[in-house]
Amino acid sequence: MVQVLLNSSKTSFCNSASLAATSPLFKFQILTSNYRRFTAIAGEIPMRSYQVVVAATRDMGIGKDGKLPWRLPCDLKFFKEITLATSDPGKQNAILMGRKTWESIPIKYRPLPGRLNVVLTRSFEIEDEENVITCGSISSALELLAEAPYCFSIDKVFVIGGGQILRETLNGPGCDAIHVTEIETSVECDTFIPSIDFSKFQPWYSSPPLVENGIRYSFVTYVHVRNSENETIAGKTGGKCNDGKSNSNRFEVKDFSFLPKMIFEKRDEYMHHTSSTK
Repeated sequence: MVQVLLNSSKTSFCNSASLAATSPLFKFQILTSNYRRFTAIAGEIPMRSYQVVVAATRDMGIGKDGKLPWRLPCDLKFFKEITLATSDPGKQNAILMGRKTWESIPIKYRPLPGRLNVVLTRSFEIEDEENVITCGSISSALELLAEAPYCFSIDKVFVIGGGQILRETLNGPGCDAIHVTEIETSVECDTFIPSIDFSKFQPWYSSPPLVENGIRYSFVTYVHVRNSENETIAGKTGGKCNDGKSNSNRFEVKDFSFLPKMIFEKRDEYMHHTSSTK
């Protein structure tokens, strides 16, 4: 399915993505994209937009008995890199997670360093720790991160789990991108999340397949291109095409600067490799 979608959208995405990555206006786009991170998702209340990072099987299984049913060192490295890297060295990213996900992290590794750990819970109390805050809901967390001081200190917001949190956020209007480690090998799971809504998201980057510990997988990034079947997201396109006409019937995204820089680099490397082998 991913390969079909990638092939069908290759022309429009390759052209616009290459332009975004190489344009001299790229750094300016990063600055202007900061404004897009605050969206009025619920009435007039400003909220931060976010990106999802998740590993899932083809039927969207993400866990078994409260744990990851696979051990993939390269996937852990990818998760660390994408959630740590910022476009501004003076800022850090925020990672949103549910209580069970927080508790699944070994004590010696939590809070995850270099990131603001936001734990979503209504009853669970966490001892005061640096770089850890708790919120009662996803909406309250996104509202808080849109306010001072977090609106100045947080670069990107990533939702990392668990199942209930991902079910609420995966295809949400505030989701800019979904970074999926797609597990191709059949693995038994008991926790599942919804499928990606391909009427709202399009694949932008797919890595070559990797194999670790008998598991075949690849990294795929999907970008949010519309909120409904006939509505392109104005926040990513400015609401208009370059010709000044309405952009409501377009499916392409022109400005990809909301994506992590490492995704640009990996995509450029992959595109260069594939073009050189033709």
